[in-house]
Amino acid sequence: MKKGLILGRFQPLHMGHLSIFETVIDNDEELVICVGSSNKKRTKKNPYTSFERMQMIKSVLSNYSCNYEIFEIPDINNNDLYVNHLENIVSPFDKVYTGNKLVKELFENAGYPVIVPHLINREAWQGVSIRQAMKDGGDWEMDVPASVAKIISDIELS
Repeated sequence: MKKGLILGRFQPLHMGHLSIFETVIDNDEELVICVGSSNKKRTKKNPYTSFERMQMIKSVLSNYSCNYEIFEIPDINNNDLYVNHLENIVSPFDKVYTGNKLVKELFENAGYPVIVPHLINREAWQGVSIRQAMKDGGDWEMDVPASVAKIISDIELS
């Protein structure tokens, strides 16, 4: 079975991420999910731990009949070495799915086919917008899967 890699911070996992997961699943490919910045402590930009983000992913994928693997990818802050760094951690994969320009460039330069899926509702379905809505007491729950909203509601952030 072919494997499609998705690299993200998932801060938090939102409907845009789910849409990309579904694209890989619809292509009959196994998901290779990479949780980036796995070594980061809680900050405003990175409010959820790697473990919490993996819980979010597993909760969503439990609703699908699919094969997947999840890997933690710590930051190395070196774009020239990043793909090799990731390859040393994950199992082999066939292609990369991303809407991120830098990820696209890095993996294309390393010789991987990169699929840029149609991004739906990009303004709302991005981590920065969702985190801001949470901070402001706005509506954000509809921008994340229900199981993720439940996990988030159980996490006490300072």
